[in-house]
Amino acid sequence: MNILNHYNFRLIDVFISGPLQIFISSYISRTHKSLFLLHYFMLFTGILNILYNGHNFLLFNSNIKTPLPLIKPFINLKYGKHQLHRLYNLIIMYPVFIFVLLHIDIPIHIKVLFLINIIIGIIYNLYYFIIYR
Repeated sequence: MNILNHYNFRLIDVFISGPLQIFISSYISRTHKSLFLLHYFMLFTGILNILYNGHNFLLFNSNIKTPLPLIKPFINLKYGKHQLHRLYNLIIMYPVFIFVLLHIDIPIHIKVLFLINIIIGIIYNLYYFIIYR
């Protein structure tokens, strides 16, 4: 098995991106109580990121044989994500992340990690959105 397998990148979402989103959500709740919906958006997307991409890693590496019923509608068995999911990421999720990056007071090293995460995510989703059209 190739270590740079497309699906192995799901582990970056499981161990870095999702936890980073959850961590950043705690800064929103501490510093901007009026932005509680943004706090829950970041928390919810972080948790879902971990669960969805962990599931897909296990599924596409044959550790589990069939998708879990709750996640099955959101999986394209050929490409991983549905195009609608990629579009959601590009026009809703990443713009919200950019808003958080620009307007929430978080330590600079966390901002840099989050910026890298956003840039890679946009490039990745845009690339596969175009390729799988």
